Amino acid sequence: MFDYSNIQKNYFDKKRDEFLAAIYGGNFENAERIYKDILDKIDTALELSEVDLKAVNQIQHAFRTFRRQINENLSGDIQGIYERIRKRLARDTSEKLKTVEYIEHDAWFQRMGLRKEQFRIMLGTVSTLQITVGCSVFCRRCNEWALPGPRKHFSFDAVVRFIEELFDAGNREFSLYCASDPLDWECGNKSIINILEFMAAHGYKARYGLLTKIPSGAEKKVETLVSMGADIGISITDKNRFKVENIENAVGKKLEVQHDFDKLLIPAGLDEDFSSIKSSITDNYGTEITPEGTFLVIPTFTSALHPTGQRRMPITSDADFFLIKRVGRDALPVEYFKPLKAIDLKDQEITLEKLFEAQIENILLDNGSEELTPPGMMTMHEYFRTYEPGAVKRRKMLLPAVAKGFRKEILSQEKYKENSRQKRYHHFKQRVRDYSESCRMQTVIRYKKNAFSYYLRSITGYLNTHPVEREMIFHLRRKDREKYEKDYHRVFNENERSLDSLLEESEADTFNLFQILIFMLLENPDNKMIQTFISKYPVDSTDCFL
Repeated sequence: MFDYSNIQKNYFDKKRDEFLAAIYGGNFENAERIYKDILDKIDTALELSEVDLKAVNQIQHAFRTFRRQINENLSGDIQGIYERIRKRLARDTSEKLKTVEYIEHDAWFQRMGLRKEQFRIMLGTVSTLQITVGCSVFCRRCNEWALPGPRKHFSFDAVVRFIEELFDAGNREFSLYCASDPLDWECGNKSIINILEFMAAHGYKARYGLLTKIPSGAEKKVETLVSMGADIGISITDKNRFKVENIENAVGKKLEVQHDFDKLLIPAGLDEDFSSIKSSITDNYGTEITPEGTFLVIPTFTSALHPTGQRRMPITSDADFFLIKRVGRDALPVEYFKPLKAIDLKDQEITLEKLFEAQIENILLDNGSEELTPPGMMTMHEYFRTYEPGAVKRRKMLLPAVAKGFRKEILSQEKYKENSRQKRYHHFKQRVRDYSESCRMQTVIRYKKNAFSYYLRSITGYLNTHPVEREMIFHLRRKDREKYEKDYHRVFNENERSLDSLLEESEADTFNLFQILIFMLLENPDNKMIQTFISKYPVDSTDCFL
């Protein structure tokens, strides 16, 4: 199975993390050295990709955020580094906007190096076909840190060919934008209107429509799209409210509006403070196609680790599975702290054995706050409650009703009629037996220990190989750590009892005990008590979740 943990972050993403970790740790001389390395790399780079530029913009914003602390602790001219990078970015933007590049399908495919079988299976997992790099609006609060001005487009032929391939793969749930405005797209005299006309002419109706901020001069496009009956929504800011009113007057109907500025609760883009943990900005598991590459996308909490609220991992010719797509409400049932489901190259659904690094980071950053996860999504706090004695008692009380439900579902429903009564009865007994086991405290404690071993082993492996991210997480959770040490001082300083006994007898509930262990590992990933426990319970993902 291909291991995505072997895919390193891009150079500037790594330097962003190193820069922030140095600042968090108060090592400002090291921060200055890293900043100089970033400048040298930018000065010698022939071209900076969309991924590069987003990371550099985040580095620049980090410098502005911590400029006072940096200047107070350094005597050198670090402001000069900031200015040189700023001027290079401005020059790069100016040049890119002068010569917009068009990407053809075959040239893109050849550059990706994907095999046809890989590509065929991947198409079914695509949630985003980003047709443009850059955005003419590039809002200050942009969740995606969009680059200023469209600078690359898929050609019209490339877009329609991708659309044909996606629909041939049975994929009708994808959007035509990301870190861009769909109304910015153009190719010769063609616009997004021509793409939608092509789709309508061939019966291609996608589940997701367009979301636009209405770029300058695009009002007539919106009027045409509304007249066509296109599925289009307007992301509202104070700047485009008057445009919406004028368009509504022109077409004689109300437009669908979203993201009203006054109701935008999650600061993003340049509002990132690099010191807090916020909920994920995305709700997308799957694959993203852009003019510059293909990426596997996983939602993350929004923080200094992932300022865009997601982790994008480049898909290479070595990939032997693709995440099963989950978008919007369909993503809510995904338990982000458990191994994800994927499609392998045999077109079979599989459950991955390992957690992705981004999932481990989510676990480490999850402080149990209800604000971090949207309603309907299970949190780790809720999951760990299933191991509590009260939950076990409630499940036991519900056993007769649950068994009655299984009997009705399995022995009476039409979908089971084709199976023999003996097979159905065997299935019924197995379901009741499995549920009964979750009502036995002895069984629940065993699964609880296995789950702790699985998570703690994953976290230990991650922290031992990610010292920079460890420093960042420690900083982001410093206030939580202080609170836990105050509230559970005895547990923090426990040296005599084993983790087995703590799990069975601790004054802390399951989630809070897990948080304490996280802080112990952040201080010392080789904590003896935890490593002894992990060695005692060498479980895999198939035997650790209740």
